[in-house]
Amino acid sequence: MKKTSLFIGFIILLLVSFFTINSSQARILSPEEGRLFLKRIIQNSTAHSYWGIWKLTDYTGESESIFYEVVYIPRFGFGWINLDNPHHYIIGDGTYRFIYDEEKQVITAVYPGFDLPFLPLGEDNIDILVSNYLIDVEEDVVMIISRENNQVVKSFLLDESQALISQTYYSKNGQVVKRGEYVYRIDYPDDERIWKIFQIMDQVIQKKNNFPEVLFNRKRMLIPRLLPPGYSLRRSYLVEGDQGKMYQMVFSDGINFFSLFQTLLSPHSKYTSRLRKIVIKKDGELTTLIGEKMGRQIFLVGNLSHEILSEIFESIADEGG
Repeated sequence: MKKTSLFIGFIILLLVSFFTINSSQARILSPEEGRLFLKRIIQNSTAHSYWGIWKLTDYTGESESIFYEVVYIPRFGFGWINLDNPHHYIIGDGTYRFIYDEEKQVITAVYPGFDLPFLPLGEDNIDILVSNYLIDVEEDVVMIISRENNQVVKSFLLDESQALISQTYYSKNGQVVKRGEYVYRIDYPDDERIWKIFQIMDQVIQKKNNFPEVLFNRKRMLIPRLLPPGYSLRRSYLVEGDQGKMYQMVFSDGINFFSLFQTLLSPHSKYTSRLRKIVIKKDGELTTLIGEKMGRQIFLVGNLSHEILSEIFESIADEGG
């Protein structure tokens, strides 16, 4: 009888230990569960207005930190300032990210708001992400894991309402390369605190129609025939920067990305089909390849190796339109 009681006690202890261990372990979500869960994080992170200071630390060099003043206003989007450059406002409006010079009162550049630093990811990017990556959830930590090598590539820390409060980026060998987090944040801020950025946001939104999204099938563009596994064309834009107006095509697998910029070509321009690679630059996690084909200057920019960008570059062809 005593042995039986000891045996039953041992079984109960074993079961309790089993459920305790498993309840604290991470859970891999199915693609549909992951899709709904990530959408919920985005919705919770943009449920109401807020003002805060966001710190982004880059560990690839000397662990330098950049501080941003951030405002989020529902129906208007995000506005933020790099505190080292307080006269240049960055406005996230829908699929765009505008650089606004307050002193000149002009938009100096526009880029896709493809990976806003204060959100986990864009909502229109979720489907491709869950098809290429696993979503691992453990209490308030969400990890994005590569299906290819089981490495964590990105992680989010959530608050009690399951809204984003920090995110961490990892290299291909699992090392932390960047971490972003709120130093402090005020929900439902008073009008005086956000009024300046709100005014800038309103001005930018009024000017934004000069930078339309490009309908890909109606424009003559050069496109790559070779893409890394899991990548697809996400968006194409007419953007403006130091090189003047250019087409920008954004390719992504849900986490990693590269952009193909190409200068506009006049219908009467004379060109050759020669492909000329000019230079490759490396800046932290970003690699830039600059080249030329068919009279257009081409920039490939992304968090890919220069070998992969070179293969993409050499596969570029004229698709016509």
